[in-house]
Amino acid sequence: MNRSFWVLLHRYAGLMMALFLIIIGLTGSILAFYEEIDDWLNPLGSHRHTRIAVQVKPLLDPFDLCDRALKLAPHARITNVDLNPKQDEAYTVALEPSTNPSTGQPYELGYSKLKLNPYTGGEVENSRDNQSSEQTGYFPLTRKNVLDFIYALHCQLALGETGALLFGIIALAWTLDCFVGFYLTLPKGRSKHPATTGQQVSVAKQPSFWQRWKPAWQIKPNASAFRLNFDLHRAFGLWTWAILFIFAWSSVMFMLPEVYEPVMKVFFETAPEQSQSSEPATPQFVSIAEFRYAHIIGKRLMAEQAKRHGFAVHQESLLSYDDATGLFEYIVTSNRDVSQAGQTGVTFNADTGALVKLDPPATGELSGVTVQYWLMALHMASSWGLPYKLFVCFMGLVITMLSVTGIYIWYKKNRAARLKRKGVT
Repeated sequence: MNRSFWVLLHRYAGLMMALFLIIIGLTGSILAFYEEIDDWLNPLGSHRHTRIAVQVKPLLDPFDLCDRALKLAPHARITNVDLNPKQDEAYTVALEPSTNPSTGQPYELGYSKLKLNPYTGGEVENSRDNQSSEQTGYFPLTRKNVLDFIYALHCQLALGETGALLFGIIALAWTLDCFVGFYLTLPKGRSKHPATTGQQVSVAKQPSFWQRWKPAWQIKPNASAFRLNFDLHRAFGLWTWAILFIFAWSSVMFMLPEVYEPVMKVFFETAPEQSQSSEPATPQFVSIAEFRYAHIIGKRLMAEQAKRHGFAVHQESLLSYDDATGLFEYIVTSNRDVSQAGQTGVTFNADTGALVKLDPPATGELSGVTVQYWLMALHMASSWGLPYKLFVCFMGLVITMLSVTGIYIWYKKNRAARLKRKGVT
């Protein structure tokens, strides 16, 4: 396949993706500062968090808070315990309906979360008014749901699973097109018969590869509108190629794991799949007292794994129970994780306390895990603080600019071709 084929492929693949990438770029620029914008829009708190006045007295134990939540919601059950209450935020308890013994069906709760004052255990105002935007709709847009809408646009065009699949396909096409676009910036090969006016040109006098490639990295500010758009498209695509590829491939990771995972297994070491138990666990209600005991086991197992693998636990994050498997998972943030979110975990049997698996720290164990967590951190701007958030915001605008200039280049070339066919000069 000659170069013209790849030019056409890049041109029309880019045209197909352009609108989607404009939406992804603009929304991504906003979402880089999700928390800061949310705090500005909702200074007293949003559905994500509710502000609480900091007090001198200590915070209540998270298991005590969960106990109080179940007394306020007697028809609910808890399968996740947040182990890290915040001093200035209401403590959020995720609830699931328990089973009605008379009908064998789950109770109708009407809410899925309950927020408590972490100092007193009392329910905060409007804590049960937390239906998700997917259930209630995004319109009318308000201060509390506008970022949810932007996030849904970014991830799935606000179309649910259909939009997520569509964006996954676009992300895969974007990933492949990154390589096509890079190839097209490379200089064409030298002529096999370089000659001018019948005289052979010395090979030594021919420009080097870099001399021929250098213009692709440059922008001529005083050029024509078409040339300026072409230079912006080509040069910015080159200068930011690595991060563009990271955004594209990490989007595949989020949206099309069935494509991402087999590819990564070819190149990187990943965690082995866990075999399913031959005797599946019987679903059961787990009391807060059992969570307390599981917490002790989880801390012990994590300390053993930390010593064995040479990492240090910074803070606890979550203790969860899966009644389908009968397993607890204890998650912490370690010194080898790449963000503040808990990424290191131990999974153990609820009946015996035996370790089932270690979810290793983000770095230093398995190369595939390291790459995955770095892709997540770089995509979501969860590392390196404000400077990287500003860079991600900038890159969202770059993605938008590349799409707009790509449309402009296609339009001008298509228009020129139509005029040529009509014989117009």
